[in-house]
Amino acid sequence: MRLLASLLALFLIAPAAFAQEHAPSAFDQNYSAMAEVDAALEEALAQDKRLLLVFGANWCHDSRGLVAHFKDPELAATLHDHYVTRFIDVGWRDQNQDVIRRFGVAALYATPMVMIIDPADETLLNRETREAWGRAASTPVEEARTYFARWAGAVPAAGGVVESSLIYQAMMIEIDLFEEEEGERLARAYVDDGRWRAQPEDERPEDFAARAEEIDEWRRALPRQVAQLRAAARSLVTDALTELAGDAPVSSETVAVFDHQNPDLHLDFQPHESAHW
Repeated sequence: MRLLASLLALFLIAPAAFAQEHAPSAFDQNYSAMAEVDAALEEALAQDKRLLLVFGANWCHDSRGLVAHFKDPELAATLHDHYVTRFIDVGWRDQNQDVIRRFGVAALYATPMVMIIDPADETLLNRETREAWGRAASTPVEEARTYFARWAGAVPAAGGVVESSLIYQAMMIEIDLFEEEEGERLARAYVDDGRWRAQPEDERPEDFAARAEEIDEWRRALPRQVAQLRAAARSLVTDALTELAGDAPVSSETVAVFDHQNPDLHLDFQPHESAHW
């Protein structure tokens, strides 16, 4: 019975493994993609669609996994009707960084990264969830259908009382600047990593493996840190507003008084420590 169960499990797993291994490739080393993006923006604007940029690489099984999802008939219809789609090859995350920065992102953290852009003003609409498909190969296609159908017409939320605070907005700008600075450092590390990988092994730095591991740990830690900073900012402002309001609900008047008082709220920024970057 154990042998039969093992064979049955292998039979069920093998097709999925084969599908991932042989998922379609769409990234063609278009390492000078800016002109292609310009043309796609014009096409999206003319057709009243959104521009969908998928940053990935053929070596990345999650990039190939998302491409495989795009072959799903229901999802393919959504993409055809509402998006102009382009696949942007990032090499070892070191290529086409100018395209990434064009839309206000300093560096990518995982592949694939998905940008959904309003072609009228080049606004990146899904900024908070652009990295959501870093595990595309193991994410059910039903989630992809829902995500891209929602963003076909969704607009970013306007925000609430907390977001209306000038203090809160200033803290968000401070976090954005921190992420931009750290992202630029990380992007430089990607360039070095890509250059080393293109060299024969005996010409790479002796500690190449350790440096590559540092980059991987850094790119995973930075988005977590940014998310924690945003949560901390919201918590600090919310607690201060609640204390100021007392027994009354927090209102726009509470926010006005809070901003006028200009309290000194601190966030704990911790830049990545590195001997190389």
